[in-house]
Amino acid sequence: MKTTKKLLAMALAAAMVVTAFAGCSGNNDTSSADSTSSASSEASTSSDASTSDESSATEDDGTIHPMRIVQPGTLCPDYETGMAAVNEKLKEDGVNIEVSVTRIPWDAYAEKLNLMLTTGEEFELLHVMQDVKNLSAIAGMGAISSIHDSIQNYPDLYNKFSETEWLGTLYKGEEYAVPCYWRSFDNTMSYMDYRSDIAEKVGYDEFPDTTEGIIDLMKKSQDEILNETGMKAYSWFHQVQDTAHWLHRSYDTYPFYVENSLGICLIRQDGTVDSFYESEEFKKDANTYYEMYQAGLIDPDILNRDHQKQYDDANYGAMLPSQTFDPYTGVTMQKNGVEGAEVKWVEAFGDDVPDMIYTYVQNLNAISSTSEDPESGLKFLNWLYASEENHDLFHYGIEGTHYTKTGDHRIEQVKGDDGNPLYSMDTWMTGYLPYMAYATDTPDEQVDYMTYKSDNYVISPAAGFIFDSSNVTSELTNLQTEIISSIYPIKVGMVSYEDNIDAAIEKLKAAGLDKYLEEYRTQFKAYLDANPNVLEIAKGTTEG
Repeated sequence: MKTTKKLLAMALAAAMVVTAFAGCSGNNDTSSADSTSSASSEASTSSDASTSDESSATEDDGTIHPMRIVQPGTLCPDYETGMAAVNEKLKEDGVNIEVSVTRIPWDAYAEKLNLMLTTGEEFELLHVMQDVKNLSAIAGMGAISSIHDSIQNYPDLYNKFSETEWLGTLYKGEEYAVPCYWRSFDNTMSYMDYRSDIAEKVGYDEFPDTTEGIIDLMKKSQDEILNETGMKAYSWFHQVQDTAHWLHRSYDTYPFYVENSLGICLIRQDGTVDSFYESEEFKKDANTYYEMYQAGLIDPDILNRDHQKQYDDANYGAMLPSQTFDPYTGVTMQKNGVEGAEVKWVEAFGDDVPDMIYTYVQNLNAISSTSEDPESGLKFLNWLYASEENHDLFHYGIEGTHYTKTGDHRIEQVKGDDGNPLYSMDTWMTGYLPYMAYATDTPDEQVDYMTYKSDNYVISPAAGFIFDSSNVTSELTNLQTEIISSIYPIKVGMVSYEDNIDAAIEKLKAAGLDKYLEEYRTQFKAYLDANPNVLEIAKGTTEG
């Protein structure tokens, strides 16, 4: 993330306060060897020198401790071979842990994760996705442990990340996780992806810069894609709980940020926290999506459709302009027989509109409070990020068996009969951008997308804030139920805003909306009072 002297000053000042709420995760690990950058981040301050556990951590008695990781998804076919090589390398390096990974399928992830956390199942490392179950919620359950004291034993690991990235790991003033720096987030709130080859066919050499133009492009693209593939394409949120951030860039009240989990709070650049679902901005969102839904641009079963299905359809050519996917999707389309397919990303409504940087860190890895040896997770991450060799072995497997190097940060992975890599561990959960590798056929557009550094941006005052929901747990549970049942149909355009919003807001208030907002505002004000530089940083665009 691009920083300024003011931003760094704020980061240092915020060391002992309630912290960072941010979050989004991806589950579409784009080019199997999915992400690389030959350029180091400005946020990274350490070298790539390999460092053994013995030089940075407390001594142990030589006992091999289990290091069990819990992540979403499914394991690759040759997981056992690859992980055996990882554990052999750990042994050679004198790191006394044995790594194993448990994957929870996406369609059962939330339910099974909650069960694991509430029953106290033993494991060491948990991947935290802020928009699925955020750090404060998990820490508030007592399910993860503070690493504030133990991280001091791993200076090399600590120095892999910037002060601002560490701000995103704090809960009640202490670090509770290690950041995952797998991509730049300067454009996360700003971009849209679209099939540029289809756009040109229907008369759009440039991506339109008005809402009306974008909807017209969607309609014409849908007809062309149906003719081409026999499939009906739709426009998607990345996940249903996400907000239509692309639309917000066209509003007179922009810049502002809507927290990206339940979408309850709208945070303006002056530090004001508004009720998003009672705002004019939500009304505009809902009316636009109602128009899109009525035009058939939104899947009629959007609230029930399997999350993975939208990616499966896109990989065979059926995608409309959306704030999801990425340029590598075009490569996948071509592999699947869609000739000439090309996906580009653009900043919605033009480069003159500033990008919104809303988070210091989006994905994290936390130590489970059930672990008999809590430091084993830190030992693993310290080893993983100590060198590109370790990073590649864990994520891409054995060179010559699972992949071959084809250039600087470019690899070719060995695929199975299903076309997927025989061995691959998703870098969006544990990757480190300066080390990461792209598949040989990854277009430069994808590299730009992953490593983009904005020269026209604002930083949300909420970028370094994590809301602690422990005082409003029952309200949050009730609100989640009501938002899904009453707000989501309005949000995605299934029903009209005018006919349904009053009843929906009444239900939200009965569920505890006002109490939740009051608690959020109280905590956010305390954060701003303790960090006076935050609002100064949020006042306007930065210089490039």
